[in-house]
Amino acid sequence: MANKKTRKEEPPEVVEDAAPAPEELHKEEPAEVVYDQTPSVETPAEDERAAPAEAVGFESLGAGWRFLPVAPMRFAVHASFYYAGKTADKIVSLYNRAFKLDKAYVADFNKSTGMAYVRHGHWEKAIPLLEKALAVNPDDRDTRLRLAEAYGGADEYEKACHHLEKILEQDPDSARVLRALGIAYSRRQDYGRAIEYLERAVKLDPDHAKAYYRLGAAYDNRKQYKQAVGAFKKSILLDPRFAKAYQALGFAHESMGDRESAVDCFKKALELD
Repeated sequence: MANKKTRKEEPPEVVEDAAPAPEELHKEEPAEVVYDQTPSVETPAEDERAAPAEAVGFESLGAGWRFLPVAPMRFAVHASFYYAGKTADKIVSLYNRAFKLDKAYVADFNKSTGMAYVRHGHWEKAIPLLEKALAVNPDDRDTRLRLAEAYGGADEYEKACHHLEKILEQDPDSARVLRALGIAYSRRQDYGRAIEYLERAVKLDPDHAKAYYRLGAAYDNRKQYKQAVGAFKKSILLDPRFAKAYQALGFAHESMGDRESAVDCFKKALELD
């Protein structure tokens, strides 16, 4: 048997591998150079960022602390305190202004309400309101005059005289205040002081019939009947239909023993009453 020839196999073709040699695998390319003109700032560690500004010590960092992450927060805190202070000042100013306005409003309300009570004769209600109004505006002449009237209506004549004399210090030629003082002192049965004020009143206002009537009554209570008769006649001359003046004149004549003149005065008073 013939021997088969064994096919001779050619050695495999050597394929060149484009991969770099092992030593090239470990060869690193140079890092790309970045030209950054901004100076780098070292970022604090995480623990430092969590700490408050004083703990980190910004002053030791110089001007660079303004670029740190907490810098805006610190600025915001300072700004908030600044504006809070400004706002607080405005609030206090507005409150003070509102308080003054409110105080003036309350005083005006007390005055107007108190005067309304005086007009209707509610003395006990008028007095505390007018006292409060006067405490706010002690130079308010009208309020003080109405308060004196209320005290007089409540039979507190001493307090009435006190307020009237306060007004008289500012306006010594006020016939109205002088008449009121004359009436108040008559009610206190201090007829000497009453005559003093009423004489001054009729000199300043000689056409006031009731002032002469009050003056005559004060003289009559001091048993000065001649002066009383003269004052009552003057009152009747100014107001011929003044029934109370005729009646008072009749009593003065009777006290002097002139019964005929007294009867005539009483008859006239009854006709007019």
